Amino acid sequence: MANTGLARDLAEALGQLLLRRNRSALYDAILESAPTGVDRQTYPVLSGLARLGPQSAARLADEVGIDRSGASRYADRLEAAGLLERGPDPDDGRATLLALTPAGRAAAAGLRDALTRHLAGRIADWPDGQARALVDGIRLLVDTPPE
Repeated sequence: MANTGLARDLAEALGQLLLRRNRSALYDAILESAPTGVDRQTYPVLSGLARLGPQSAARLADEVGIDRSGASRYADRLEAAGLLERGPDPDDGRATLLALTPAGRAAAAGLRDALTRHLAGRIADWPDGQARALVDGIRLLVDTPPE
């Protein structure tokens, strides 16, 4: 079993990472080159659809941690910018799926590249193996089923 002190440190570090101000600082670093329609509010919708594929607004909202009405509003803005389209859900005739357009997929890929460059700069001076240990640890944390 993990050391209790180390687990407490992990809980504190994750809490800091998840603070809105830290997410916002990360967004600010990559959104400078974002296309029209992509900002702090719409980025999680764009990024979520890029990772998850077409989703209903309700499911996407659950997955990215925003309310359903926010997901719909932000989807409207992305749709107006030509980055998202709505279509019928083949599994539920009453539902609508949100999906990225080719321009939306290109925007998401460009922002993912910007994030990669930003993070590469942040970890450039870390001791050997520290960044790999962080990546491996995060993967273990999210891939391990809860007890």
